[in-house]
Amino acid sequence: MDNHKDHKGKVSGDIIERVKSLLEQDKVLEALDFVNHLGQETALIKNARGVCLLRLGRGEAAVSEFREITFRGFMCVPSDTPVVYQTNFATAMLMANQKAGAIELINRLDNSQHAAVVKIKSAIDQWKRGLNPLRRFLCKVDVYPNKAVQIDFVPGDLQ
Repeated sequence: MDNHKDHKGKVSGDIIERVKSLLEQDKVLEALDFVNHLGQETALIKNARGVCLLRLGRGEAAVSEFREITFRGFMCVPSDTPVVYQTNFATAMLMANQKAGAIELINRLDNSQHAAVVKIKSAIDQWKRGLNPLRRFLCKVDVYPNKAVQIDFVPGDLQ
């Protein structure tokens, strides 16, 4: 039984390495096509699909992918949800202009947990600095203007 798990883990690792390689070559559509034709719906595959969607600028579609693997049917994010899924979900929500949920989620994470936490918090801070004083004040009471947060980094992480 353990050999089966190891084999399955190696297969998943090979898949992620293939997606990573395609993304590094900026072949995002090819990576998405590869993931979509695998016929697997594991969390790793859904995360890879979501990363491809983020890189294609399809925030709304990515939100759907990440919501499932982040919440896993619960009302709140389970404590054992990988941080990378949470940061990808927050990025997708920002790209879909769903700031309240993204900011709430990212504020729960510590900067030391993943490099993406710092990038997302930095993008949000820069966005806030660009607001007028009244709008900045409203952000403190969770009322966010419609102005989109600019994502100035390559969105989405496989690991």
